[in-house]
Amino acid sequence: MIVIGLGAMGSMTACQAASRGASVVGIERFPLAHARGSSHGGSRIYRQILFEGKEYVPLARRSLDLVRELERESGASLFARSGGLVIGTHGGPLIEDALASAVAGGVEFEQLEPDELRARFPQHAAFDDDVAVYEPGAGALRPEACITAAAEAAARAGAQIRVETPVLALRPGDAYVEVATGDETLRAKTVVLASGAWGLDLLPGVELPLRTQRSCLAWFKARQDQGDYRPESFPVFVRESRDLDGWGIPDVDGQGVKVGVGGTVQKRWLDRPEDNWEPPSAQDRKPTEDFCRIAFPGLDPRVAHATACMNSKTPDGDFIIGHVGGSGRVVFAGGFSGHGFKHSPAVGLICAQLALDGRTEFAIGKFAPNRFEDARRSTHSWAGRGCGSAGWRSAR
Repeated sequence: MIVIGLGAMGSMTACQAASRGASVVGIERFPLAHARGSSHGGSRIYRQILFEGKEYVPLARRSLDLVRELERESGASLFARSGGLVIGTHGGPLIEDALASAVAGGVEFEQLEPDELRARFPQHAAFDDDVAVYEPGAGALRPEACITAAAEAAARAGAQIRVETPVLALRPGDAYVEVATGDETLRAKTVVLASGAWGLDLLPGVELPLRTQRSCLAWFKARQDQGDYRPESFPVFVRESRDLDGWGIPDVDGQGVKVGVGGTVQKRWLDRPEDNWEPPSAQDRKPTEDFCRIAFPGLDPRVAHATACMNSKTPDGDFIIGHVGGSGRVVFAGGFSGHGFKHSPAVGLICAQLALDGRTEFAIGKFAPNRFEDARRSTHSWAGRGCGSAGWRSAR
């Protein structure tokens, strides 16, 4: 099999397929663990309190198990446990959804009233009508390290890993799929296409309602002697209270606290992924600076460092995973809508199972590529409806 794209999903797919003894070629147009797409930024949120639907719970749980296995095999540190906070208003939808998700998923949690939130996590400026749900098992994944560890594990299991190799054409046939690069044409029984925002470029006959949105990742430094923001003291968080809508990750690498804003902040849609490569502007940085100025008195509200990221989004905020095209030989994995990285090890397992066995142990009907067919027959464009329920769930 051939895996096109070795970001979060593709590298995990190559790792899972090669570990089963399959003949695997993994192709990446950029260097491994690059910063051109959606799988970079030093840290990503991992949580099991999930608002996106019950179908994601098995993915999150299996993913952490697979990350732990990869840590043992590689010797790399891939996950920093910090605990996690969901901060919202009493009776608000964020908190109600968090509580319902925790109970339904059997996730360990505590509910914190405003005074408890201030006492335990004084870094946050808590309003009197705030309430929090604390998840002790949450934390931060290290994306570049995860991708590197997965690709190296795939190579040790016999996979060929080819970087800086653009794919020029994908031609599915009845007996095999041809993949043309600049140097050669490869053939395989199945292909997993996991090339992020570039995914549809190689599938001109496949219609999927994907759009790409620019996202600014920003890091902030603490004022002198103004609190501890390391994982031991400062959990990953998402917050939706009063005018605050954002998420953040503790200082896992000395670069500062990573902060992003949620779905209520308008972000630019991109005509091409390459349009995202320009550095973040003052306009890009301003929403996160405004958030920090109110939410964190102990942080210097001036961005210390920022980088551009992007999200390939679906109308409903759910993933697209499954066979596409008429041949049944291409598995598409895309539209992760900003909340996919924590699920990437399980997504890789699913893609490997679909490509090698034609089926998977996971319930993935929610992610079926053909679910948009009725919407395409409608006279209404999804682009005018925003991103459905994704909202702040684009948290990293």
